[in-house]
Amino acid sequence: MKYLLDDGTCSSRDWTSYFDYVVVDARKPLFFSEGTILRQVNRETGSLRIGTHTGPLQQGHVYSGGSCDTFSELIGAKGKDVLYIGDHIFGDILKSKKIRGWRTFLQVPELTQELYVWTEKQELFNQLQNLDATLSNIFKDLDSSTIEKPDISKVQVAIRQVTHEMDMSYGMLGSLFRSGSRQTFFASQVIRYADLYSSTFINLLHYPFSYMFRAPALLMPHEATVQHEETIDINEVKESNHMLIRCRAYSDGKATTEDVPGAPSSNKKQVPVNPSEIQQHLRAETPQKVTQYHDEDDSEEDSIGSDKSQ
Repeated sequence: MKYLLDDGTCSSRDWTSYFDYVVVDARKPLFFSEGTILRQVNRETGSLRIGTHTGPLQQGHVYSGGSCDTFSELIGAKGKDVLYIGDHIFGDILKSKKIRGWRTFLQVPELTQELYVWTEKQELFNQLQNLDATLSNIFKDLDSSTIEKPDISKVQVAIRQVTHEMDMSYGMLGSLFRSGSRQTFFASQVIRYADLYSSTFINLLHYPFSYMFRAPALLMPHEATVQHEETIDINEVKESNHMLIRCRAYSDGKATTEDVPGAPSSNKKQVPVNPSEIQQHLRAETPQKVTQYHDEDDSEEDSIGSDKSQ
């Protein structure tokens, strides 16, 4: 750090002045569980002082080891109060998120190359989307009564060729985030455990401290395959769902023996049904006030503390 931050002049700042606290040799991911002994480092010799450090952390000193619990207690911050910046998806991001519930920022230097290929090779992505659409159109009008199997070998070969060309555009090892139209396992971990990710944490300088980061909405498959302009006939859905028809018959207070399980289908007489004997499928009442606070993202501990204070 002295080599990186000190310019060698007499008026240069000491490298520790850039940080409030300095902790080295944390031995992650052990740091997030039981940890090690927190000891102070002698900056002149580099040796560790004997015994466990007690008392508050002091600026300008260097400490070694420790644990997440000890460090959080000394700095007076825990849980979502902490934004942890790391460059390792397992040792930094996954462990700090799952074990401690910290907010996480993943630094991915390869993201610059990923964005370059994404913009320069847009034609390949369009070709892949067109091939996926072609594959969907082949099976669009087929159902369970179809006997003849459609020939999709040419489309599959074209998809493999375009995917290979896309992967080679990223380099010999391919993309870090995707293979063709599918995401890699690393990409799924980034989405799940990293609150923010960027090529460098220096990009945070472009945002005010009060900025609220929100991820774009992710559509599930049943949402992505249906356009908002399309309408679904609910009557057709009800006609295909015999359970809905049966519930409607019971709700009227009368039911035919056709709707009663175990009754002979030839007898079409109506059988009176006592509404009190029917198990009603009631729906919960619509909430009259806000029941979730995703934007505020309050922690459970804060809500518990507010309840106790009341």
